[in-house]
Amino acid sequence: MYKCYPCLWKIKSDEYKNRNLRDEAYKNLIEFYKMRGFPDTNRDFIVKKIQSLRGSFRKETKKIQESQRSGRGTKEIYVSSLWYYDLLLFTKDQELPVDTLSSVSNIDTQEDIQDARNEENKEEEESEMEESSTSRQNAPKNDVSFYKCLLIRISNYYNEIVKS
Repeated sequence: MYKCYPCLWKIKSDEYKNRNLRDEAYKNLIEFYKMRGFPDTNRDFIVKKIQSLRGSFRKETKKIQESQRSGRGTKEIYVSSLWYYDLLLFTKDQELPVDTLSSVSNIDTQEDIQDARNEENKEEEESEMEESSTSRQNAPKNDVSFYKCLLIRISNYYNEIVKS
């Protein structure tokens, strides 16, 4: 049923960007669930269910990919135990790719990696900071939550670099 509505899962399509089409798809899924014996189904339930299924699917896909990369024999490659794994394979190419270092050449140290990523994200961060500062013009100067958020983002960014 979910596969019938690419507006809900096909990220690069124009249908995905059409809010009215997505709303209609959610309404149809709600009706489908109500007919299947879930009378209290609402949009929030459907969205959480889809997120849960896709999240489990991503974890299983990651396990499979890691077992293939580990150099194990073909008999030891992980096989998913999710009953719906094969049913969601159509969404596999819709996941947003994670930045990798394979396209960056001549990087030898962690500092070089950090510098390269900083340059890539510099414009994006500057625009976010500009938006943030313009929306905060009327906020008090000692707004701790803004700085906590900033520190968390910096920490997460650093952890991503270290893991790479």
